[in-house]
Amino acid sequence: MITVKIHSDENRKSYGFEVSGHAYSGDPGHDLVCAGASAIAFGTVNAIGQILQLQPGIEQGENGGFLSCVIDQADLDAEADAKLQIILQTMVTQYYTMVASYGDFIELKYKMI
Repeated sequence: MITVKIHSDENRKSYGFEVSGHAYSGDPGHDLVCAGASAIAFGTVNAIGQILQLQPGIEQGENGGFLSCVIDQADLDAEADAKLQIILQTMVTQYYTMVASYGDFIELKYKMI
C-alpha cells in the first residue's frame, strides 16, 4: 500500500509530505495507482520549485517507493507561504480523489510537526 503523510502544524498549515510504499495494483510498469501517486508527488515538488523559486529538502529511496519533501518555514515570506499552502492543498485534493477510488492501494495520513 502507498501511504501519503502530510506534515502539518497546529494551524493546519502544511510544510511537507512523504510518500512511501508500493500499490501493487497492477503489474510493474502497468500499475496505474503507483503512476498516479508518483505523478502527483513529483508534480508537487516541481511546482514548489517553479512557483516559489526555492529548493525543498528532498529525500528519495534508492529503489523507489519513498519520497520525502520538506519546506523550511524560515525560507518563506507571507506570500510564498500562501502559495505553498495552495500547492499542497491541491496535492491533498488529488490524493483524496485517488483514495476515494483506490482506497485498497493508497491511504492519506497527517503527521503533526
